[in-house]
Amino acid sequence: MEERMYMQNISELNFSEYKFTVYYAEILDQGIAEFPHRHDLYEIYYVMKGSLTINIDGTLLEIGEGRSCFLAKNIPHHVLYNPGIPKRYFALIFDVTSIVSNSHCGPDGMFEFHDVENALARVTNTTYLITDVYLLGNLLYEYETELYNRALGWNSQLVHICFRLFILSIRQIAQESTKDTSFSGKVNLAMSVSKYIHQHYHEKMSVERVAEALNVTPRHINRAYKEMFSTTLMKNTNLLRIAYAKDYLCKTDLPIEEIAERIGFASSRALYKLFKEYEGISIASYRQAHKRESES
Repeated sequence: MEERMYMQNISELNFSEYKFTVYYAEILDQGIAEFPHRHDLYEIYYVMKGSLTINIDGTLLEIGEGRSCFLAKNIPHHVLYNPGIPKRYFALIFDVTSIVSNSHCGPDGMFEFHDVENALARVTNTTYLITDVYLLGNLLYEYETELYNRALGWNSQLVHICFRLFILSIRQIAQESTKDTSFSGKVNLAMSVSKYIHQHYHEKMSVERVAEALNVTPRHINRAYKEMFSTTLMKNTNLLRIAYAKDYLCKTDLPIEEIAERIGFASSRALYKLFKEYEGISIASYRQAHKRESES
C-alpha cells in the first residue's frame, strides 16, 4: 500500500492577536475510507476532482468539483466511502484562537481577528457552509510540490499554504465589510524617510526638515536611517540627486546651473564638487562621453 503523504505534526502560525493551528491536512482520493467523527476543531473539505458525498449529522450533501464545505466545531460527519467513483479532495482540520498580546507588531492588523471571528460565527450558526472557492487549485499544487520535494523551508511553507487556503475560504463566508483597513505593526521610520527623500529631493533638504515633516526627532531619524541603510540620509539624498543629474546630462542640453536647481542643489558649484567626488569624473567629461554614445 502506498505511503500516505500528509501533515503529521501540529503546526502553528502566530500573529499579534491570534493563532492559526493546523492539526491535519491531506489530499485524499476514492480509495480512502473515513469513519464517522467529530472534534472541537474546524474542518474544510475542498473537492479537486469529481464529487464528494458527506454525511453531516445525518444529512447527505453532494459537493461538486471546485466547491468546498466549511464545517463548524463538534459536528458529526464523514465522507461516504465509494471506491468505484474517482475523486480527489483536500481535507484541512484547524483552529483559530485568540492570544494575549501587548503589541500590534505582527503582520495582522488590530482588527483582523475580529473580522475572522465574525466570519467563523456564520459557520458556527449554520453548522456548515458550502461555497465556491477560487484559486485553491493553485495553492494545492504548491502544497503537493512542497510535500513531495521537501526542499528548504517546506514545513513552514505547508502551514502558510494552509493558512492562505483558510483565508480564501473564509472570504467567501464573510458578510460584513472588514474593519481591518490599515497597515499594522511598527512603522519603518527609515523607509518613511527614504520615501520623503524621493518625493522632495529637489527641495531644500536637512535632517531637521525631514524630522519636522515626519513628526519625530532628528536624533531618531539619524539612528533609524543609519541602522537600515548604513549611511546618512544626506549622503543618499546627494546620491539620488547625482543620479537625476546624470539623466539630465545625457538627455538634455540644459545648463549646469538649471540642472543643479532642478535637483535641489543650492548652487552649480555644489553639483560640480559632488559629481566629481561620487563619480570620479568631471561633469563636462561625463556629458561629452555620453553625448557621443547617444549620437553613435
